[in-house]
Amino acid sequence: MVPRKPQKPVGSFVSSLLSWFSLAQPKLPTEVTQTEDLLAVKCNLCNNTPLNPKGRRKQAFSCEENCPTGALLRVNPRDYFDGAKGALGLIYRDQTHAIGRNIHKRDWPARLYHFVGIVALLVFTAATLWAARTYTLDGRLFNSWLTVRWITGIVGLFGIAAVMTYSARKQVYRRRAGPLRYWLLMHVYVGVIAGVLLLLHGGRNSGGLVTSMLMLSFDLVIVSGLFGIACYLIVPRIMTSIEGDPLLFEDLTSRRQELNDTLASIDTSDAELRQLIEGKLRRRFLSLSYLARQFTRREPLSALLAEAREEFEKVPLSNAGARRQLIDAVETAATLRRVDALIYLHQLLKLWLAPHVISSAIMLVLMVVHIIQVIFFAVR
Repeated sequence: MVPRKPQKPVGSFVSSLLSWFSLAQPKLPTEVTQTEDLLAVKCNLCNNTPLNPKGRRKQAFSCEENCPTGALLRVNPRDYFDGAKGALGLIYRDQTHAIGRNIHKRDWPARLYHFVGIVALLVFTAATLWAARTYTLDGRLFNSWLTVRWITGIVGLFGIAAVMTYSARKQVYRRRAGPLRYWLLMHVYVGVIAGVLLLLHGGRNSGGLVTSMLMLSFDLVIVSGLFGIACYLIVPRIMTSIEGDPLLFEDLTSRRQELNDTLASIDTSDAELRQLIEGKLRRRFLSLSYLARQFTRREPLSALLAEAREEFEKVPLSNAGARRQLIDAVETAATLRRVDALIYLHQLLKLWLAPHVISSAIMLVLMVVHIIQVIFFAVR
């Protein structure tokens, strides 16, 4: 429920402009305290838009088209969950909860994008290498002003312009613009092709300071982008194999704080227990090696806790109460490391974004300077 007439945020134009470029986490909306003149809201981006024209066999909803991975799909609950019971590899719980069905296994347009992108990358790379070896980078082609360096630079520039259209497409919500996941594939493959051409365009000599910085920033754009793709391919698979029930990032951070408080509240007045917790237990469960184990072995939490209990149950303690405290501390520390692993995986999905955006902005500025230099010396 939100106010029917929300108050406009107070702020200057400069602060609003700076907020567009902020990399900080967005602030949560203020809590609704009033009880009258409220309105129940939900996603209504596809309401009264041409995304659902009459007479079409397949409707295209805004939420579906704007999902960057294609994971979101609008379904008829009655048909979906009735058919979900017999699906292979599905966790079916009730008429509103089912996990594990991959709806987009036969996404043929995505496969076509992959095929065309890989073939285009190989063709452009092979053609550029052949031309550079045959004519050299600065050798004139067909007795004209065209050189391999000019061609690779121009084609790479158009490739960057095409890559930047993805950012504009992400802001299109209220009219049909094609599924965002296909734009993302275009963004990736065209970006890699443009990157290869511009790296070959530079040759072995990077030139002056501005050109060297441009090539370095372009390398950072490519590396950070490829790292982000690798994160999207690898991290969700690790996450789903160790998390059990899916949890939001906010739930995980709250759970970590709760476990830390529990571990700190354990009574360590017994000297033997305090020595075990401060020495062996913390070194064992709060170490980097135990954190890495969460990603490599991917064992269920129940098996992880059982092994942890078995390891410390054999430790001699004279006080029975201290033994119970020790087992509680063991279970808490082991669970805490599992929660830490999930939090780090969540953060890894966003870790590449800031370097990618910053290096892209620097690269675009330096590229404008480089183009001005090239035009100036060419005209002179």
